[in-house]
Amino acid sequence: MTDTIASLEEALEGTTQAEVGGLLEDAGISPGLLQDAITVRARIGRVSDVIHATAIALSLPALLQPGEVIARPSLAAGNDRARPFDLETDRRVAEFKLARWKGSDAMRKRQTFKDLVHLAAEESDKAAELYVLGEQPIRFLQTSRSKASWGLDRSSRTQRLFEDKFGSLDMAIADFTAKHGAHVKVIDLEERMPRLFAEHP
Repeated sequence: MTDTIASLEEALEGTTQAEVGGLLEDAGISPGLLQDAITVRARIGRVSDVIHATAIALSLPALLQPGEVIARPSLAAGNDRARPFDLETDRRVAEFKLARWKGSDAMRKRQTFKDLVHLAAEESDKAAELYVLGEQPIRFLQTSRSKASWGLDRSSRTQRLFEDKFGSLDMAIADFTAKHGAHVKVIDLEERMPRLFAEHP
């Protein structure tokens, strides 16, 4: 797709109004293509929900202990207020972050930290677990000197929770992870279940 668009850009360079129509027709650029692309985007916009739900469901046989009972999970990306965690059982609460980090990951960092805060704030005696893909999310949580205020700047509700439970938002993310989040297990699913989650070429 990148090469196709680059070729179209190159072909359009230097053309005039009289030439553009024929060039677009030759390249297959039409109103029908635009409408089809808009339709596809609308219909596959929920593909992240399919990935999230399928990944969690396929993980369960390996993650659950014998006799562990699942409460109704929240399998779609994004949680229902009545079901604040992706997975809750009689023994654990867990969140799953299934995006691969590629370098420009500010939003992923914030979402991962937000989930850590909610897991750390959980008041039950259940185990708390945060499942991620790869080492980068773990390294971020353990080493980032960014402030909690940065990590939670898109979530006023979580900011209030943080201040009520843990104090000032000036705390560094790494300090929070080492102190208040220390009981939350952050687990690399690629390492835990490589056949299911290892990145394929």
